[in-house]
Amino acid sequence: MKNKKGLKKIIIGIVIVVVIFLGLIFFIAFKELQEEDILKQEIINYSNKDLAKDDYPIEVKTTGDRAYVEEAVKKYYKSLSDSVKAINSYLNDEELINILTIESLRNDSPNYLKSHTLISNTKSKVTKELENISSLCEEDTIKNLIDKDKLNDSEYYYDFYLDLMYTEKDIEMLNSTKEEMEALSNNLNEFLDKVDEILTFLETNANYIEYTDTDIYISDDNILNEYNNLIEELTTLANNLTNTESDI
Repeated sequence: MKNKKGLKKIIIGIVIVVVIFLGLIFFIAFKELQEEDILKQEIINYSNKDLAKDDYPIEVKTTGDRAYVEEAVKKYYKSLSDSVKAINSYLNDEELINILTIESLRNDSPNYLKSHTLISNTKSKVTKELENISSLCEEDTIKNLIDKDKLNDSEYYYDFYLDLMYTEKDIEMLNSTKEEMEALSNNLNEFLDKVDEILTFLETNANYIEYTDTDIYISDDNILNEYNNLIEELTTLANNLTNTESDI
């Protein structure tokens, strides 16, 4: 009888251990699936944000391999957003917007050094941000955003990442964004180059130019006609630039 009771206790103990073990496996599996759902939702939320207006905090809500993927994706979108916001900031700079106003021209004449410098700096800064956006839109950038060597379950979570970030729709969107960025860069440079050309024209013909509080007076008709042509060309470039910005 004692042997039977002892055997019974052993069996009960084994059953308890098995139940606990299975329960632990179930809990771990449930937590894994739960975190995968969180990761999917976080990536969807970030991809649906407005790059120009929304914030992109790097707040990681998962653990392990998922945390590495989550942080990499959030940093990616934040970098995109930072560049878009920077470009908007540069293009909406009050000094740049008012660079050809009578007040600005009068104050910066006859050499327009401040205006020339502003154009050069703006082109440099915007080009840098556009290059970053273009690089982030490269397919290789997306594929190499995750370092497999930093993943414990490298194949599973790398494929999991690609399923979320590298679909046919994503590739089309990235290629489209890259083309739009290149168009914006070209149109912006043409616009700023034309502004710079106008400033150089005014500098070269300073002897024929006078400024009042509200207007510019050019005493030579040929120079006046050339100036008006330059302004007309600038207006066309401004319209092209506005149309490009509205498409992005």
